[in-house]
Amino acid sequence: MKETIYTIPVTEAFEKDCECPLCELKNRFEKDTVEYFIGPSLMQPETRIETNDTGFCARHFEQMYATQANRLGLGLMLDTYLHEQISRLKKLAETQKNLKSSEKNSLFGKSKSPKNDLIVEYLHEHKTKCAICNKLNYTMKRYTEIIFQLYFSDREFNNKFKSCKGFCLPHLEMLLSESKKINNASKHSEFTNIVMDIELSNLERIEKEVDWFTKKFDYRNQEAPWGNSKDALPRGINKM
Repeated sequence: MKETIYTIPVTEAFEKDCECPLCELKNRFEKDTVEYFIGPSLMQPETRIETNDTGFCARHFEQMYATQANRLGLGLMLDTYLHEQISRLKKLAETQKNLKSSEKNSLFGKSKSPKNDLIVEYLHEHKTKCAICNKLNYTMKRYTEIIFQLYFSDREFNNKFKSCKGFCLPHLEMLLSESKKINNASKHSEFTNIVMDIELSNLERIEKEVDWFTKKFDYRNQEAPWGNSKDALPRGINKM
């Protein structure tokens, strides 16, 4: 298959010697998206409407600040976001107060809590929102579609896929879940069998490497070579 702007990041990720090619894809796109939001786009009206509404999760707020690339721009974006959220919370607090007052005046003057706590409901929903997470989730799903397309149509990519070191468990779940939605039963079964063979063999590999890492702390193994176990801990954590 001819490479395109969409397939190149996928093929490059599967060429890397890593524990999860999808983590490579995610990290690369996440970095680009963080830079996008603190770049010139933050002054675009449509971007400000989006960020005022959703804001960012703690992880991505921290990543944008850590770049130190555009603190003024981040400050302006945070300022309008705060204004929007203060306005919404004031309205919710007033509505909640009126609900409580109306229910208190009914039922023969007996006090009763409102059936729905509008403030808690809003905060619960809002904490799941993040402009960067939204783009990241959408793009990762598109990448999985490309993976399936290449896997079943491109022999070279198919070989790269089968020689990778497996995936972290969250991305394994995403691959299998999306495969069930996109592929027919026959293709999904084939894909699942191959992926699980790859995954289990590599989980066993890294477990042995972590096991040897722990055994190296035994004085009897001090002179024995580390093999691939020196960085087994962070790689094993990444796998999980």
